[in-house]
Amino acid sequence: MVQDAAKYALQPALAESNLVVGEHFSAWCEERAYSPIIELACMPDAVSTMLAKAGVALWEAAQAEAAAVLEGERRRMAEAVATERELRNEALGMVDAREAVIEGLRAEIARHAAELDASRRKVATVRAREFWLRVVQEVWEILPEQGSLHVNEITMRIGADLVQEAERHRQVWDVATVRGGIDERRYKRRMFVSEGGGRYRRRRPEDAV
Repeated sequence: MVQDAAKYALQPALAESNLVVGEHFSAWCEERAYSPIIELACMPDAVSTMLAKAGVALWEAAQAEAAAVLEGERRRMAEAVATERELRNEALGMVDAREAVIEGLRAEIARHAAELDASRRKVATVRAREFWLRVVQEVWEILPEQGSLHVNEITMRIGADLVQEAERHRQVWDVATVRGGIDERRYKRRMFVSEGGGRYRRRRPEDAV
């Protein structure tokens, strides 16, 4: 309690003492043009100014360096993008060229397929004609040198091998088909003569007219 009373008794005196010191400190600062930063560093104003300018210069240099680095990165990125686009365009060009080649090959294959199909049809036609030449030749051999036979009898006497071969040529084999083969030669005045009623005989030299 005694100590607390003494402390409270000293507070007005301490406040007055601080006030007096503060007044003297302010006067001292005005007299010396006091700058806290410079005073603490113990540096003259000229040095401080130079340091400030140097700091600004360093900052500007750092900004310039950063800008240069950024510009370099931007340029490299632009070059990388340009290279990638060039490669992409080249790849697309190769794809287009390959597609053109493929289309050309497809067209060529289609042309060859059409030619092959036409050749097969021609071969089939030639084989069918050769087949009917053998059929009419066998009809000629079936017919007697003198006299005639009915087309039904002629058809029955044609060999089984020719009948089976007709299926391979996709020929309908019946009496009408055989009659057609005989009549085709007869119309051209070759090999056969009709005696009517479905009967045929060999053509003779006197039948030339």
